[in-house]
Amino acid sequence: MDWLAELFETNRIIVLSVSGQVFFVMGLAVALQSRQRSELPLARPLGWLAGFGIVHGLMEWGYLFIPIQSGFLPQPLIEGLLVLQLMLKPISFALLFQFGVELLLSTGGARPWLRLVPTCVVGLWAVATVTLSSTVASGFIPETGPWVRADEIGPALAAVGSPLAVGDVTARTLLALPGSVVVALALRRTMRQLGPAAGPRVAGALSTAAFAFGVYAVVAGLVPLPAPFPPASVINDRAVLTAIGVPIEVFRSLTGLAIALAVIRSLNLFEQETDRALAEARHRELLLRERERIGRDLHDGIIQSIYAAGLHLEQASTKDGADAKRIGTVMDELNRITGDIRSTIFDLRSGELESRDAEAIVLAVADELQAHSLIGLEIGWEGLFRPRLHHEQAEHLRHIVTEAFSNVLRHAHARNVTVSMLCTQRRFTLEIRDDGAGFDADAPTERGRRGRAQGLANMRRRAELLDGAITVESVFGQGTRLSLTMPVATTRRPS
Repeated sequence: MDWLAELFETNRIIVLSVSGQVFFVMGLAVALQSRQRSELPLARPLGWLAGFGIVHGLMEWGYLFIPIQSGFLPQPLIEGLLVLQLMLKPISFALLFQFGVELLLSTGGARPWLRLVPTCVVGLWAVATVTLSSTVASGFIPETGPWVRADEIGPALAAVGSPLAVGDVTARTLLALPGSVVVALALRRTMRQLGPAAGPRVAGALSTAAFAFGVYAVVAGLVPLPAPFPPASVINDRAVLTAIGVPIEVFRSLTGLAIALAVIRSLNLFEQETDRALAEARHRELLLRERERIGRDLHDGIIQSIYAAGLHLEQASTKDGADAKRIGTVMDELNRITGDIRSTIFDLRSGELESRDAEAIVLAVADELQAHSLIGLEIGWEGLFRPRLHHEQAEHLRHIVTEAFSNVLRHAHARNVTVSMLCTQRRFTLEIRDDGAGFDADAPTERGRRGRAQGLANMRRRAELLDGAITVESVFGQGTRLSLTMPVATTRRPS
């Protein structure tokens, strides 16, 4: 094994350079591909993984550049660089730990208080490092190993050798080991949660990344620098080099390369999400065009034909007798059918609204209401904020408003409708009030009331999906008041 150890020692610069590059490149690639607006569970925690890759890469490069600079820089500055490198190590592992916790939280696999664990462990690392360093023999210098050679730094390493070794042991044991395990578990959970939506390529990449992080927990968490206390006194990078002739940095570099490739390949998940969103947008556009065509055909064709037939029947009804009564009955039925078709056109056209602005949604549906009736409409807005809706919220709100106005058009026989909107910093309230016939929501006996009751039930289910609530107050002969309250993200309205 001596020739193998000598080979790696000769190419130590290449090994250390690659070790830093794989993590730095991974962090940079993840940072450039980060999708904060994505709805996938992997999106938001990626910033922590990017931070880990970049910081850990810089830390690994310190093993290469600090010895090079030791021949040119004064000893105090070299000591400062060694301490800085020591601090970067737990920071990088803490970022990895935080990524795993945040990913678990985004998949519903952890409790919110776990978010504080990595920070607490960093504090524990600091206490353990200071405490153990004071108990280690004064002037302790880690033995020669592939990470850095004592003879290259000399006095500077002698001054801070004890904290370097102790800090490495505690950082790997307290942060790298559990952090890598948590990330592996979180990636497996993410893969199961995505299911078929991930596709075989992304699922394979996530599975590979999870396995690679499991291996990294061993090579990065269980093999520290040599130190005169367990476990570093038993298993360390020098012991590995002596046993197999290969420095542990080689295994870390290979594992880091596998992690980088797997993580970068898994980022195709966002491209798939974008493709699905574009396909859904195209589908919605085609559907809305078809709705518009059907509504236009109904309005320009069938309604006009029914209206013409009604005029002929009206002329025939001027005669006396039983036939005139039957004709009158037919005319009433035609009027009812015309009203139902107008309501259908109203429902079809209201589906074509694509705005995510709450006020625009209400105004557009209200315009449809006025276009098919003589109802007086008054709309008011209060508050300093404007709701910022995502697509799902806009869809549910659109359906609720459409159903509410359809009820006014079909059942209320109202003369006036008042709409008021109020948006505070965190909540949006919509109130629709009419002066129509009113109804008893607790006694849906007639056919029309059953339909209205079903519509109210649908609105309430949509409100629950919005984490909101709908209240309905109605009195026979005095109209109806419907109120929707829902939490929203907001922006301040322009003054």
